[in-house]
Amino acid sequence: MKNLPHGLLLAGGKSTRMGRDKADLMVVDGLSMRDRGMELLGGVTAKSFLAIAGDDDRHYHHPTIQDLRENAGPMAGLESAFRHSPEAAWLVTACDLPFLTASTLEYLVESRDPTSDATCFTSRFDGNPEPLCTIYEPSSHSSLERMLSEGVRCARRFLFSLTRKEIELPELSALDNCNRPEDLEEARLSLNHGRSPKNVLVEYCGVLREDAGCDSEEFQTRSVTAAGLWEELRMSRRLSLEIDSVKVAINDEFRSWDQPLAEEDKVTIFPPFAGG
Repeated sequence: MKNLPHGLLLAGGKSTRMGRDKADLMVVDGLSMRDRGMELLGGVTAKSFLAIAGDDDRHYHHPTIQDLRENAGPMAGLESAFRHSPEAAWLVTACDLPFLTASTLEYLVESRDPTSDATCFTSRFDGNPEPLCTIYEPSSHSSLERMLSEGVRCARRFLFSLTRKEIELPELSALDNCNRPEDLEEARLSLNHGRSPKNVLVEYCGVLREDAGCDSEEFQTRSVTAAGLWEELRMSRRLSLEIDSVKVAINDEFRSWDQPLAEEDKVTIFPPFAGG
């Protein structure tokens, strides 16, 4: 049996878009996303740690590793982890993954290739490697330090620089995350009521037509709400606008982004209007 990696749950972000610490939010089984993430990691790793910001002086009932570098995002957490235990491989996950399951992490660990720098999943949206649910081998440490010294702060760019084994997600929604209140509502509704595919007609207006490459399209979504659909579209069509700057109408009536979707709904998405 392969030696188990150490686990690192990334919880040092500022949660600016959510408006409060995402790690404190309760979505599944009455546990905060912090506690649930640590519980999941504990089942597949030799030991697990919570990655926190360097200026975070709160008391946690989990072992912690503080960032040694400011404003470097997830790469700072991994850097501190390798400084803590340079001979260990590190299974790194974000704290805001409410759909992540034990079986998905078990599959990642079982698929691990220690001869590569990393073992990772590919995104269900664009096929690119996912850096925030990945096993990083000790061989990746030197590349991490080099890229940080060069000013690189993008975890996916770092992962692209490594030799890696890429595997497909066994559960499509496992790495869907929560960055905003709308994402949180999507997660809660999905986990309570389940996700099932539904077909909707999406109409794009203004600059979104150019971004999407079409005026309209039939789209099969697994999301419960309009916000979840927008995230699917944004990732798969590489739309440039964020949800805060667009509006949605469902069946020709403006709605909030937490509006549930139904089979054959018409969803019209509007970019910012001129002058406001």
